[in-house]
Amino acid sequence: MKKIKLISLAVVCAGLSSQVQAAPKLIPTMGSAATTYSFFTIQSPPAGVSALTVQTMLQGELDVSTALPKLTACWVTGDLNVTPVNCGNGAMQFANADLYTYNGASNIPPFNVSNALVVGIDPKKGTTLKKLTLTSKGANFRVGTVGVPNSGDTTGRVVNVHFNQRVAQFGMLVDSGQALAPSVSGIQFIVNRQTTLVKPLVAGAATFVGVEDSAGFTDISIIASGDVQSQSGVRAWNADQFAFVPLAKF
Repeated sequence: MKKIKLISLAVVCAGLSSQVQAAPKLIPTMGSAATTYSFFTIQSPPAGVSALTVQTMLQGELDVSTALPKLTACWVTGDLNVTPVNCGNGAMQFANADLYTYNGASNIPPFNVSNALVVGIDPKKGTTLKKLTLTSKGANFRVGTVGVPNSGDTTGRVVNVHFNQRVAQFGMLVDSGQALAPSVSGIQFIVNRQTTLVKPLVAGAATFVGVEDSAGFTDISIIASGDVQSQSGVRAWNADQFAFVPLAKF
């Protein structure tokens, strides 16, 4: 009997040890239980129309869209140096000064918002959902002044993300810049104090970058890497479709 107990204890300890020692690895796609956020900003709605009305209308279009992945709107209050960015009431939050939304040109395809009519107090002054909604992108470079080109920086910015529950996977679509002059050439993650391999980016196109750790994690750091090839000499990238899979659903 004592020998059986010792064997059982060894099996339990081995299981705990393997869980603790689980290492992060790059993944090609997100799991089916992923929640995927896309950034949107509301323009000034007409009198008599609340922001909630606009948000509800857009989320309704996201819900019935047949495009994959299914998107959940992450609403940000502006598209220039907005921080912190909080998605899903804390489900996914980007640390202060780490991520800036920007409604600029991107190789990441935007969601096609419809021209559904949005009417306020005066029906003659109605507008459309498409005009009221900006499809923004997360960017790791600062826009110094409104109307001035993105300043970026020479070292690149580390992006830190926090989750309000333990997650097993995180991923996103990344745009590294122009095809002939990308700003960065790779992305890697720090998860549970371990650094992943570098995921090469495809210049001039959107590249999925994701990581998995079966031990679970609540925080992750994203680091741009590789030689800067752009003429401006700055490291900058933007992204959208930020996704995670809860450990409980992994």
